[in-house]
Amino acid sequence: MRWIAALLVACAAGCGVNPIPEPPAAPELGDVTGDVCLVCDTWTVDLAGGPGSARNADVVWAVNLDGAAPPAVAEVGADGSFALSVEALSGDEVRVQARRGDQRSAPADLVVANGLLEPAPRALAACFRVAPELELPDAAVGGVSTGVLRVENGCADPIAIDAIALRAPAADLVVQGGPAPVVVAPGEPLDVVVELRPSASGLREEVLLIEVSSPAVTRRAVTLLGRGVP
Repeated sequence: MRWIAALLVACAAGCGVNPIPEPPAAPELGDVTGDVCLVCDTWTVDLAGGPGSARNADVVWAVNLDGAAPPAVAEVGADGSFALSVEALSGDEVRVQARRGDQRSAPADLVVANGLLEPAPRALAACFRVAPELELPDAAVGGVSTGVLRVENGCADPIAIDAIALRAPAADLVVQGGPAPVVVAPGEPLDVVVELRPSASGLREEVLLIEVSSPAVTRRAVTLLGRGVP
């Protein structure tokens, strides 16, 4: 039996169990500041984050929710800082997100201004619920995949939705049906069907805007994304 004990001791010393590596931390986005250019040929805002503002991220992505210009993307410095410019007016809303590969931080919808950008107001936040992103299944180039965005009314009053539309035209993403204007009764969901029809390989992405007029004026922005595959 001594040889068994010796074997166990030797294994304990040299046959250690390899720990399962922890998954990388998700990207995070901190404070963002703005500097609105009033003398530029086009209205632009310089967005920036100081050291540590973008954590566990390779790039920062930003888009103007009140315009149709393409998104802007900037690399994150080794210290977690970033800087990029977006076509926008003072008072517009921009969606900003830290990213690394397929991982993303929670999107931040911010109001353009000089100085520290504040979150965009979102009335009915406690009861009008819509996911900020919808990822559709991969689709072969020339094919179609479908996703469903659920809009939930947990408020005491009906919600009047005036428009459900893409921020900018995107041939590869199609919102089916055109259900707005529509009134969503309390406790009843509304399902919005979205199709991905990729014309080429790679990521396809655009923001869907849901505009509400009653019982309060508000909006919800949803990033739609999916990948075309060969």
